[in-house]
Amino acid sequence: MNLDPWASPEVATAPAGWILATENGWGALVVWAAGRGNFVRVPAAGHNRHGTAVYRSPDGSERRAPFLLTEADLASIDDDIDTYLADAGLPPRPRGYDWFIRPPVNAEGEDAFWSAVWAGTTGDIPHDELHPSTMKGPAKELLARMYLG
Repeated sequence: MNLDPWASPEVATAPAGWILATENGWGALVVWAAGRGNFVRVPAAGHNRHGTAVYRSPDGSERRAPFLLTEADLASIDDDIDTYLADAGLPPRPRGYDWFIRPPVNAEGEDAFWSAVWAGTTGDIPHDELHPSTMKGPAKELLARMYLG
């Protein structure tokens, strides 16, 4: 039996309808919480990964501009994710992948999924106690209930 929490099928493309995990610690924690069989990984494209800079003006308007992420940027993002996971007591996830989550049966789109997972995980945790270690258990329990339907 493989005890690696990140063990998953590596596929060339994500299954249709699966949800791309956000590229941050919270997204990685949710992938872990979804559990084996509910996530896959796809090798990330080695080039043309972009971020978006948001420039806000004093008048409230904003302008968005895409920028190309460097290898150093990507390594820094992965380092931040590893730190978040370590704070939750989890090992680092393998680097160089995009992670996709199988949507629960009643999921009504990506935004609704992420909102439901956040609300369901954090709803009973006081705001000043939100920490990866306090969200890990509730996220795992919530996703288990969501997959039961």
